[in-house]
Amino acid sequence: MKNILLIHTGGTFGMSPVLPSMTLKPGNIRTDIEKYLPMLKDIAHIHIQIPFNLDSSNISPADWLKIYSVIKREIDHYDGFVIIHGTDTLVYTASALSYLLLGMGKPIILTGSQRPLSVLRSDARSNLINAVELATHPIPEVAICFGNKLLRGNRTKKLSIESFEGFESPNYPDLASIGLNIQLHPQNFLNSKHRLVFKPVFDCGIAIIQVFPGLEPHLFDYLFKTPVKAILILGYGVGNLPNLKPGWVEFIIRAVQHSKTVFIGSQSVHGRVDLNIYDFGKQAIQAGVIPLHDITVEAALVKLMLLFGNFDDPDTVKKYFNISLAGELSAG
Repeated sequence: MKNILLIHTGGTFGMSPVLPSMTLKPGNIRTDIEKYLPMLKDIAHIHIQIPFNLDSSNISPADWLKIYSVIKREIDHYDGFVIIHGTDTLVYTASALSYLLLGMGKPIILTGSQRPLSVLRSDARSNLINAVELATHPIPEVAICFGNKLLRGNRTKKLSIESFEGFESPNYPDLASIGLNIQLHPQNFLNSKHRLVFKPVFDCGIAIIQVFPGLEPHLFDYLFKTPVKAILILGYGVGNLPNLKPGWVEFIIRAVQHSKTVFIGSQSVHGRVDLNIYDFGKQAIQAGVIPLHDITVEAALVKLMLLFGNFDDPDTVKKYFNISLAGELSAG
């Protein structure tokens, strides 16, 4: 049997309801797994480590590094890793680990649940059983197991706060399908040629602006006087912004003049940013904007935090941002 390290970081999965209010508080994950999932021992030899126990909304880059340190320290001692994590920021953690653990070549499966393990009709049981079984297979990347799918970690978004199928990979096919049997799709597995080794340092100096009708760009001129290194603008559709009157193009020009690197993404979930379709996009490219292509906003944000944490030169950041390092970006 394979040896699997189960890393518990907190979240709804391991919480217990408190009577009579039924509010949730952290439970005893070791006891709960032994009580509700004794069959895990029939799948693999399970060992548990708890680097921290947090509501995932409180997780920061420092906590990503704690998980990374555990896996790096134990990489030669286990055949696979399963990380229990709260759903709210799960995709950020998955993205961070995908960049930090490039080339590890072992399954690193994140999972969580919409309901605690200890309550009736919980999705926690099936999610953890499936994640552990998947971690015994030769899946050479960081992935998310949730519902009936295995998804690339840095391609995934949380789309529902109540569905047991709460996550989706909008621009990349599933890594496995889960039904009566688990069907792997190895043609979709990561085969990255890039083995860039990052220092585990994140720079959080990134600002995100979500455009809406009537929003005046000059409201964000204050960013030019801050340590922010990059501005990520979420436009409409393929990355379009209004340009009937002077505004966003001029804002981008001012940002670049103040040594801010500007990126444009989309508020749409499916599809690819393409700044060559509309007049604004062509002006934005001339002003120095970098499109997000088909990377998720979450994966782009974490990637930028890591790149700016490793490189002082914005041109180097731009170079590596436009390269798919861990399968987060499609070619073309």
